Amino acid sequence: MADKSKFNDMTQVVIDKLEGGYYNPQWHSTGDSRYSTSGETMFGIDRKRGGSINDITAGREFWGIIDKNKTPEVWKWNYKGGSLAPTLKPLVSDMLYPQYESLSTKYLSQKAKQIVDNDNRLLFNFIYATWNGAGWFKKFATDMNKAVDSGVTNTDELVKVAIKSRTEEGLETGSQPNSLIAQGGNKIAKFIDSLGGYVSSGTKEAYKKVKQNPITTALITIVVIVAGYSLYKVLIKK
Repeated sequence: MADKSKFNDMTQVVIDKLEGGYYNPQWHSTGDSRYSTSGETMFGIDRKRGGSINDITAGREFWGIIDKNKTPEVWKWNYKGGSLAPTLKPLVSDMLYPQYESLSTKYLSQKAKQIVDNDNRLLFNFIYATWNGAGWFKKFATDMNKAVDSGVTNTDELVKVAIKSRTEEGLETGSQPNSLIAQGGNKIAKFIDSLGGYVSSGTKEAYKKVKQNPITTALITIVVIVAGYSLYKVLIKK
């Protein structure tokens, strides 16, 4: 299974870098025909077309908060939730995590899923694929499985496969790219490498606790000193 803390953080990156704020077809007009079938949407979660994720506890809480607070005067197109954003964003992660696990277990091979769950960049790509829907998730997973089955396990190369799946092909093999999916893929390509060394907030918090423990801190200091002295002796001998 994917690490939940890392999943939470990657979800926030998707929201901040790829998904917009509030949209209500009764209140707003985007001027973009590609959104003509969209329902009420917040952070890319579509109330009309989002399926079962809207019906679970986190989904009902998410839309319940919005319903209690939304007004046409404040909730303009692309409104990010104001003071409610810190509450709404984690709920998106809670909505999508079980969906991700279901789709990734169903469509990714066991070997491919293990690789994806342990590489920040690939995990990010497939978390966003959960937003894209089961059909697109299956398409991206099929391409990933083929690459892994052919012997490609280098994650740098698999990231290229993931981006190519989004930008160079449609839902069916050999079909034309979908403009919205390709648009997202091109955005991802610009920053995905920066996620390679990303440290989850859970890991950061654990490290902070370790640092606060004087015994553990002393042991770490001793290890660093010993390791440094050993390296010094090796370099001197050279």
